[in-house]
Amino acid sequence: VYYVFVTWAMSIGYGVGNTAKALIDTPGVKSIDVVDLSQDILSMSPTVFPDAREQPLRDPRMHVHVEDGRYFLLVSEQEFDLITGEPPPPGIAGVENLYSREYFQLMRDRLADGGVVTYWLPLSDLSDVSARSILRAFCDVFDDCSLWNGSGTNLMIVGSRGLPGGVSEKVFRAQWSTPSIAAEMERLGVERPEQLGALFIGDATFVRSLVGNAAPLTND
Repeated sequence: VYYVFVTWAMSIGYGVGNTAKALIDTPGVKSIDVVDLSQDILSMSPTVFPDAREQPLRDPRMHVHVEDGRYFLLVSEQEFDLITGEPPPPGIAGVENLYSREYFQLMRDRLADGGVVTYWLPLSDLSDVSARSILRAFCDVFDDCSLWNGSGTNLMIVGSRGLPGGVSEKVFRAQWSTPSIAAEMERLGVERPEQLGALFIGDATFVRSLVGNAAPLTND
């Protein structure tokens, strides 16, 4: 079991705010940078979270940037313990560049030692060729890439910058002792720590065998 202690977190793409809400509910997180290109998307947060106390963007640890995620990664000097990305699915103009090898490299460059990247892989919006190209691009950058189940046809790819190793069972189980996290995990069907392992699909060796000789998605 591996676990990263998150102090500095970054989310690329706000969406409806579920990931941002999960980050502010996580104990120990001191700072969260949210980057989204659309002010209109950000302004919808009160509609999704009508209770002001629940609105992620009102949390004092939250820093909002109305900016292109690629540009932010390129010019930022901050290192993050966790970078998570949930951009629109590929197929929308310009979005492919948020799934390219060069973009994943930018994310890795902004990770602190031992930091982790998680990224959304929406299979329902991808052909087999596209999915393999994205996975190849990600695994070209992250030697320890792995593939995880989400919900339905939504998967998650994970990589790190030298994740140091395991933690004690006590530390790992502590997440289920935090009321806000435990309630959300139960809602997602992960009532006990042991069930998290059921979401694991395969490690780097598995993913690379799945990808085969597919060419990586690049900016070109």
